[in-house]
Amino acid sequence: MGRMDKAYYQGEALGIRELVRFGQVWAFNGVVGLTKKPLLRAQKGQTAVIDIKNDTAWPHAMHLHGHHFRVIEKNNQSVGGEPWVDTLLMAQGESASIAFVADNPGKWLFHCHMLEHQASGMTTWISVNS
Repeated sequence: MGRMDKAYYQGEALGIRELVRFGQVWAFNGVVGLTKKPLLRAQKGQTAVIDIKNDTAWPHAMHLHGHHFRVIEKNNQSVGGEPWVDTLLMAQGESASIAFVADNPGKWLFHCHMLEHQASGMTTWISVNS
């Protein structure tokens, strides 16, 4: 699906063939599915930035629950004046940095909005503490 030849699934490092047997073929930072530790921890009111790279051969619609964000960098180039959104379509090989104010306490999903991708591992979460 890209450069992923192995990933952690349920705490165990598995090769891509083993992951396929479990129906898990997508990952965030080498980890398939939800983890015990969030991708990002933020305090309420903090400006947070998440760096994203689509290292696969497919597009992914990256969706953040509970917050709206702005793209501040795309493919290592600063951008400005982007609209506030909750989903960003990432093409093959694209990178982006998204920024948001963590003003909504709780545990929030961050995942590919292409639900087949989410169901097969491309889902994680962030935590905003009050």
